[in-house]
Amino acid sequence: MNTLDQATAQRIVDRTMPVIGHSVNVMTPEGIIIASGDSRRVGEMHEGARTVAKTGTPLVVDEAQAGEYPGVRPGVNLPVVMSGSVVAVVGISGTPDKVLPYADLLRITAELILEQAALIEVTRHRRNQIQNTLQALLDGELVPEDWPQQIGLDLHKPRIAVVLAANKPTSPWPPDMATLSRDLERTEPEALVLLTRQRYLAFFFTERPAAEALNAALGRIPATSRNSVSAATGTVFHNNLKACYESAEATLKAGNQRQPSGGHFSFQDFPLAALWQSLSPGWQQLQLNQAIRPLLAHPRREQYLKTLRTFIEADGDIQRCASQLHLHRNSVRYRLKGIETLTGWSPFRLEDLLFLYMAMENR
Repeated sequence: MNTLDQATAQRIVDRTMPVIGHSVNVMTPEGIIIASGDSRRVGEMHEGARTVAKTGTPLVVDEAQAGEYPGVRPGVNLPVVMSGSVVAVVGISGTPDKVLPYADLLRITAELILEQAALIEVTRHRRNQIQNTLQALLDGELVPEDWPQQIGLDLHKPRIAVVLAANKPTSPWPPDMATLSRDLERTEPEALVLLTRQRYLAFFFTERPAAEALNAALGRIPATSRNSVSAATGTVFHNNLKACYESAEATLKAGNQRQPSGGHFSFQDFPLAALWQSLSPGWQQLQLNQAIRPLLAHPRREQYLKTLRTFIEADGDIQRCASQLHLHRNSVRYRLKGIETLTGWSPFRLEDLLFLYMAMENR
């Protein structure tokens, strides 16, 4: 950190004055006062500070010497050094014999605050680099091999992604990303988080069970928001964050297709639907839509769709399907025959059933 900003300078003043009991000034190496216990002095030139910055040594000024330095009052002024360079000058106004005992305390406090500010800036810069690198990888851009290494990002570890999305546009979303990233770095340094262009919150965890990854992601957002978001886990990939993310995003879309009100979904729950979503088909969707259109236009569409989905979940077992729907098996068979009549695709043939399944996932 080669420069001193006004906010950090004022923080030095605010933290030290209550302890010292005298007015504190913070100056740039050029001698400009940028923070002071006396706000009227901010912006003034402090010749004593310029001298301290040039020599790198403290300057004690009494009443007799004050006139030698324009803009200087009695007190003590000290260099603040970082990485071998003077980055600021701090001063205490007052009779030298009264303020000298506090000189080292002020200097050390200033250096600690500046070091903390520099660390925060480095961390913020690294966090931005990680975000930019992640987004580039998800966009399919070629990323130089040394980028991940420079920011300590190990792409070779197997990871699983969790994608969170607000159920309603009016929901307060997303959570504060700076706080979220900072907390994640502190408690789980190998995990990654990104707010995507679609305003999905994407977490990347090192390999673990899907349910554990889902709970870890949901645990990172405010409890008040958890019931208003949908979440989905993808599948595990090595050295392929793009695939991690896309498998979770496709699962989210497939899950919301089944439950428009939202929910929590896993790739393993319906891998075929998630794979179909990830293909982003074009003319294929038109074919599927056309085939199922008569069914969707029928007055008993919901009845037919529920029966068909339950039949699929029952692995084509009519008796199991009937039990889950609390119907007689003949009623289930009658409905399935009705679907065949409407669409021309028979739920009793495996290939046709697969076609109808994909058509439902596509609607």
